[in-house]
Amino acid sequence: MSDKELFAQRKVETLQETEEQEPDFSGMENYIVPSGIKYKESRAVDPAHPPVVLNIANRNLNIRKFNLSDYYTKVRYVKLKHPIPTAEGNFFLTDDKLFRSLMMNRNRRLGDLMDWYPQLKFTDDYIIVGDAWFGLHSFDKEGRFLYTIESNDFPIGDNAKVYPNFIGFIPSDLKGFYGKITTHGNYCLYKVMVDNKSLLCLYDLTQQKRIMTRPFEGDNLILDNKSMIDYTYDPVWAVDHLLFTFDLKGDTLCRFPNYNMIPKITGSYNSPLSPDIYYHNKQLSIRQSFNDTVYRVVFPNRLVPAYILNFGAYRAEIPTFFRGNLSENLLPHTWSESKQYILFVYSQDRVKRDGSSKFFYSYYDKKNRQFYHFSEGNSIPPDQFFMENTIPDALPFMLSYADIEDNQMRVFYTKKRLEEISKNKEFASLSPEQQNKLKTMQNEFDDSEVLIMILE
Repeated sequence: MSDKELFAQRKVETLQETEEQEPDFSGMENYIVPSGIKYKESRAVDPAHPPVVLNIANRNLNIRKFNLSDYYTKVRYVKLKHPIPTAEGNFFLTDDKLFRSLMMNRNRRLGDLMDWYPQLKFTDDYIIVGDAWFGLHSFDKEGRFLYTIESNDFPIGDNAKVYPNFIGFIPSDLKGFYGKITTHGNYCLYKVMVDNKSLLCLYDLTQQKRIMTRPFEGDNLILDNKSMIDYTYDPVWAVDHLLFTFDLKGDTLCRFPNYNMIPKITGSYNSPLSPDIYYHNKQLSIRQSFNDTVYRVVFPNRLVPAYILNFGAYRAEIPTFFRGNLSENLLPHTWSESKQYILFVYSQDRVKRDGSSKFFYSYYDKKNRQFYHFSEGNSIPPDQFFMENTIPDALPFMLSYADIEDNQMRVFYTKKRLEEISKNKEFASLSPEQQNKLKTMQNEFDDSEVLIMILE
C-alpha cells in the first residue's frame, strides 16, 4: 500500500471514530506482555501536507515586530491557591526550584526520571498542578481547588541537600507521586513510587480515580487514553533508539531507531541540546536532539514530518557540538507552536553563563507562510526577554513565563515574577495603566498563589 493510500485510510478511520471509548484494563494482574514488536516504522511525508521548511540559513533576516494583538484579542485571569497552608510551602516552592536526584551520575536513567520542575497542565475541563514535594492536585478552569489526585510521603532525609536552584535527595527517600505528568483530554498519565518500585498510573479526571496502575520504566508520554510513547534517545547514554510506542497495557507496538550519527565521547563534554516535545491539536510532536525535523506522532507506527529547520552551513555537527568551536554555528533553543504561528528562539554558539551568547527571536506566521525575526541577535536570554502586551487589560511578561498551545497563550506569574517585571528597565516604558495593574496584583498576591494570564 502506498503512503498516499495509507494517509487516505487513516483519514477514513479518523472519521469513523465518533467518540473516545473507555479503555478496559481489567485482568491486568494476570496480563502477560507479548514479546516482539508489532509494526515497522514509517517516516514518510504526507503528500497532501508536505513539511514546511524554515530557512534559517538565509541571514538576510526579514524583520517584523511580533504583536500579540495580531493573534489574540481577549484576556482573562485565573488564580490558583495551593490547598496546603502557606506556612508549609506551595507547589512552586521558591520560584523555579527543581528536584534532582543525588544519584544522577551513578544511575543515569533513574536520574532522568527524577529531575523535574513543578508542572501545570490544562486538560479539556481541568487544571492540573503538581510537583514531587507537595503532590498532584486538580482545579476547575476558574481556579477553584477540587481535590488532591495524588499526595506523597516525601520527607527530607539526612542525605538531602537544599541548593539555590534545586533540592537534592536520595531516590530511596521517594514515596508516592513524583512527577512526569502528561495529559490527553481528561486523562492524566504520571508516575508514583511504592516500595521503591516505579508504577505508571492512568487517571480519569472525570471519574476522579485511577483506571490503570502497572509497573513500567521509561520516560512515558501519553498519546491518548489507550497508548503512549517512551522517548529513549540520549546522544550520550542511549544512542540506538529514538522512541517506542506502546499500548497502555505495555505491548510494544513500534520501535523508531535513531539515525543520528553516534559520537565517540570520553572524558568531559558539553551538555547535549534538549529535544522539543509538545502537544499540538492533542497530537504529540517531537524534534529529536541534534535533528532538524519536527515530526507529528501518528499512532502506532508513523512519524510524519511537519517542519524542517534548515540551518545550512550554520548547522552544528554532533562531534563539533561536544568538543568543537561553535562560535559560527546556530543552535535551536526553544520552539513553541500555536494554531496561528510558531515562536522559535535560537542562539549563535552554545548558551554561556558569561552572557556572551547571541540569541535570535523569530516566528513563522502560518496564515501568510512567512518567516520573520523580531530581534536580530542580542545577549538577552528568554527568561529575561521582555514581551510587550498591548491587548487591553493584559500584563507584560518575560518570554520564558509563557506556554503556547493551540489557540491560547498562558503566562504564569508568581509574586517573585511580578516583582522582577516591576524592576526591569522596560517597566518605565509601560503605560500608567499597566504599571498600576501590575503593582496592584503584586500587592494582592500571596506567596502560595499562582496567577495565570490566558490570551485567546
